Amino acid sequence: MSQVWSEINKVVNVIPPASQTGTTGATVTSDIVNMENYKRLTFIVQTGTSGANTPTITVYAGETSTGATTAIAYKYRTQCLTTNTSASGDTPSELTDADSDGFAITTSITGGCYIIEVDPSTVAAADTSDQTYDHVKLVLTNSGTAAAQLYGVLAILSEPRYPQDVLQTAID
Repeated sequence: MSQVWSEINKVVNVIPPASQTGTTGATVTSDIVNMENYKRLTFIVQTGTSGANTPTITVYAGETSTGATTAIAYKYRTQCLTTNTSASGDTPSELTDADSDGFAITTSITGGCYIIEVDPSTVAAADTSDQTYDHVKLVLTNSGTAAAQLYGVLAILSEPRYPQDVLQTAID
């Protein structure tokens, strides 16, 4: 018997969709995701209509649920229209490298979708001590105008290390 998608992928709502703070320099931080039992992590950032903000997405790695403090490089692609319309874009961009400083998104595009691919080897390589880095969080920093931002973030963990009917929790 084959497994269905939700039995081999763990979906976690790490930043519930909401109008986020619009203060310039303010941050919104996701729940910290534990990759210990999974080989892949993808964040999906969805934006709605809001002011012309350009929050910067930074990914952090660490060894514990409170220790994800080391900024890491990652890959991302966009899947959104380039203008503010009511229709969503469905053509993904090329996979692009982001360094540890992250990249700025545009929240003023209705139906924007940003796909953040986190490589577990990059997470582990960020460890400069004898800890085991397997915890990851996403931080969005408002680097644009001081207006409300509308977005939400899902984390999708895939390729479980120990497949089973009910996937283990990924939020510490």
